[in-house]
Amino acid sequence: MGKKQRKAARSEAVFYCEVCRQTSFRGWGHVYGLKHQERLGALLGRFLRKVEDAQRSLKAVQVEKYDIVEHEQNFWCYCCKREVKKHITNESVAVLYGGLLEHFVSSEHLKQTNKFWWENKADIKLKDKFILSNDAYEKFKTAVAKAVENYEEKEDEYIKQEAEYIREVERKRQEVVQAAFEVGFTWMSLNSIHGNCCILH
Repeated sequence: MGKKQRKAARSEAVFYCEVCRQTSFRGWGHVYGLKHQERLGALLGRFLRKVEDAQRSLKAVQVEKYDIVEHEQNFWCYCCKREVKKHITNESVAVLYGGLLEHFVSSEHLKQTNKFWWENKADIKLKDKFILSNDAYEKFKTAVAKAVENYEEKEDEYIKQEAEYIREVERKRQEVVQAAFEVGFTWMSLNSIHGNCCILH
């Protein structure tokens, strides 16, 4: 089969478009159509908003106390066609969008993004927005280390303050108990004296 015949067979083959979620009998020519390009633009627009949320954390790393409901979320990567952890956690703290940024810097994501752009004939100018450079990720990792350290220092300070508060409450409780014992002892002593006086009469 010659080059022209292979090209003609490929363009007329049945093709399933994951962006449009439909089968096309026009083959690969479907990706050049207006309907496909509109759906691709809408999909990339939604995806880009999520990516931009993650990229904001490059400038301001956010570390929070781990919450299983909030921090075990996944993110669908349209390029790689799989779910990715949205945050990085160690079941004590969570680095917001850390999992997503880690995914965007991976070689597999780069490979799949190139494939997605090629297969869907997406606007090449947008592609770099969906990929993270190694330098940017290294800076992010450095910022994460500092942010985690600051978070742990704040947590340690909070724990110390709570421990001091508990000690103060316990001290006051002991004072109240001691005062109650003293009042009770005085009252018992008076009753005892009063009882002895009644016996003497």
